[in-house]
Amino acid sequence: MATAVTLAVAVSGCSVYDDLTTSDFAKQDGEAIVAAAGEAMQDVTSLRLTGQVREAGEQYFVDLSVDRDDRCTGTLRIGGSHLDVRRLGDRAWVKGEAGAFNRLGGGSIPRSALQRLSTSWLPLEGKAAASLCDFDKLLKTFEVVDFDEKGGDREDIPATVGEESSVDGQTVVQLSASPGGAHDEMVWVRSEAPHHVVRIESTATQDGGTIAFSEFDEDVEVEAPAPKDVLRP
Repeated sequence: MATAVTLAVAVSGCSVYDDLTTSDFAKQDGEAIVAAAGEAMQDVTSLRLTGQVREAGEQYFVDLSVDRDDRCTGTLRIGGSHLDVRRLGDRAWVKGEAGAFNRLGGGSIPRSALQRLSTSWLPLEGKAAASLCDFDKLLKTFEVVDFDEKGGDREDIPATVGEESSVDGQTVVQLSASPGGAHDEMVWVRSEAPHHVVRIESTATQDGGTIAFSEFDEDVEVEAPAPKDVLRP
């Protein structure tokens, strides 16, 4: 019994324990893990993202399902008020509570208009539609993993490999970096293939936040609002 206890203490107190409980994937260096994560995410055709992001200091809570064919559906929450979002290609629509539109409009939208916006879908076109649910735009400030399919034109950011942990029942390895030394960024990557990124976090004050990814490669079903429910000039 004494021998067994001594062996257990010795194993748990040295790198042997870490070697036995750490996956081969997590034993790689940061560059290799970043490359694997980037490759896996480039193959993703759709996903759901949930969490909170900051843009120019404004905080948004998001729950959106998006795909590579510019389909999107979900909600945004701004200052406690909700916006429903739908996008089909170059067409998009939003409908939400008066408080959300009032916040976006800086308080300058007339009350009568806010009432209409809360009961009808507001159509968006052109750049406004294209920027809605823009996957790359949502991720542009998270620099640890290159999500761009073209890639190769950004400066490499050294990433530190942390310990393995669990996120929503999945074994993940954490990467952390400090781009330019101005803020910290963390990325959690699935240890098992495909090595999807399941969570990203940035401490940047103006542009950052925390987003979780799930429901990879599932169909995103979006139905255009009925014409009678769309706001007309």
